[in-house]
Amino acid sequence: MKKIGFIFIAVITAMVVLSCASTKMSADEKAVTAGVNAWNKREPEAARAYWTDIKNADLNKKYIGYIDKYNEGIKALDSTDSTKNEKKLLTACNTALTNFSALDDALDLPADVCEKGAVVSAACGKRLVENGRPGEAKKLVTTAKKVYGDHPDLAKVVKLADVVSNISAKRSALSAQGKEASAVTGFDEKLLAMEKVINNYSVAESEANATAKKSGVESEAAVTSSIRQLKKDRQDFAIQREGLVRDKVYEFKNRFGEEFARQPAKGSGSGKGGALTSYDILAHYKSVRTNLDSIYAELMAFAGKYPKEISQDVLDDVKYMRNDLNAKITQISREIANAEEVASRGKTVMPLMIGLFNPAPGSTAESKKSRPAKFSATGAKKNEYWWGMVSIPAGQMNDLVITMRDNRTVRVFNANTKSGKLIEKNDMKDLVSKANKVGNSWPVMNAGRQFNGTNYYFEVQKGKTDSYSGEVVVYNSFITRVR
Repeated sequence: MKKIGFIFIAVITAMVVLSCASTKMSADEKAVTAGVNAWNKREPEAARAYWTDIKNADLNKKYIGYIDKYNEGIKALDSTDSTKNEKKLLTACNTALTNFSALDDALDLPADVCEKGAVVSAACGKRLVENGRPGEAKKLVTTAKKVYGDHPDLAKVVKLADVVSNISAKRSALSAQGKEASAVTGFDEKLLAMEKVINNYSVAESEANATAKKSGVESEAAVTSSIRQLKKDRQDFAIQREGLVRDKVYEFKNRFGEEFARQPAKGSGSGKGGALTSYDILAHYKSVRTNLDSIYAELMAFAGKYPKEISQDVLDDVKYMRNDLNAKITQISREIANAEEVASRGKTVMPLMIGLFNPAPGSTAESKKSRPAKFSATGAKKNEYWWGMVSIPAGQMNDLVITMRDNRTVRVFNANTKSGKLIEKNDMKDLVSKANKVGNSWPVMNAGRQFNGTNYYFEVQKGKTDSYSGEVVVYNSFITRVR
């Protein structure tokens, strides 16, 4: 509340200088004093009867103006009873403070006006804090305390603004730390710097919760929201760090897949004209296995350094791929070592092994297509026979599809064809699904179950020309791909 003071100190001082012998008050002075007493002891409007008698025009206007300012302030406060609009509420609050602040220090505000003004000002301050404007809230509360006096609601807004400002400052500082950590060069050094920032975030959260509880504002929406934002900042930064590790793991997986798909350079074989012999192919796959083991060792060392960031699913996936490839390469070694058996099967597609773990470059997630095994021939005067190997994880219904450049017929079998006579003699079943054939694509549906192993054999029948070419791929679902 305002404190009553002597209004006309300056006026009285001037009168004393002019007439030290006189101690009587002038008529205007008496009117002013009477009006002040009426205002403070009864109500502000009661002062009007006295202040209208002030003869000095400027003085009359000044003191009657106090009543008008008071009424404007009351009108503004009363308007807050019927509005929930934040902008209007803040405007009314500031209007009341502006008018009440303009009153003379000798004029008291009624207790009920001070109570209502403090409550309304606190509500506005709280809204400002909730909207991220704690500095404005503290400025408003400072003015309100000067006008309405101390009030517990106003004190609480100050605490609320201080806590929210403190959390905002922490967020800004930690954000700057995060940017510095992200800019660090060197993979391990960067992860270490980022881990320190994440720990700093956790400390800041604990401090914010403790400060809020000590200030008694821990349940306020502005505080809980600010702490949630601080927590989200930590989680987002942790996800960013995890993403770096995850990308590194995928880098290992990509290297693994690329090495598996690596093919001998054209013309690098020891045969005539650089053709690959059985021994060349065997040596190539042995080198592939050596490199795969090296990459796997790197991955395991990396996983040992960052065990928390690498999920067991990722490790299991890579381990399965490695073990599966090693098993297939071992099998290839046995198959290639038996030159006569291999020769009896006909020609060999390249790459020999195909599977969904070996995606073609540029393939989309929807296609889920393996890197193709290609084959071609010239001077083909009769039916020719090919073979290859396929890797399909147990329980997955993947489809193998042979696509020709022309419309000649293809038949696919799960046993060594060797010759057309043997096919007919043994009544070998053609595994191609005629119902799902599209154009020059010859599909074997659910190939993993139909082959009952890893080898597949196919016959390319004589066509209109002596030359042909095609490719073999594994699809997650040939039907879905076609549709």
